[in-house]
Amino acid sequence: MLNLSRNLGLITGAAVMGAVFTLASATSDITTARPEAVAAGMRITSAVAAMPIVVALAIAVGSYALATCPARPGDES
Repeated sequence: MLNLSRNLGLITGAAVMGAVFTLASATSDITTARPEAVAAGMRITSAVAAMPIVVALAIAVGSYALATCPARPGDES
């Protein structure tokens, strides 16, 4: 199941990033696209790809902070 979910995530992610690039570059044929359109597509695709990384980092830092927080008197665990 872990390998299946990983493969599905990789395939889906590649397809989504391709779609984001196509929409961001505003062209249907990459061979005739202007360099500015390709650069804009890459810039936006990289920003979209960075968003889940930032969210995952925030979750990791938040959960680490909660795990290392000292217990207060009266708290029951």
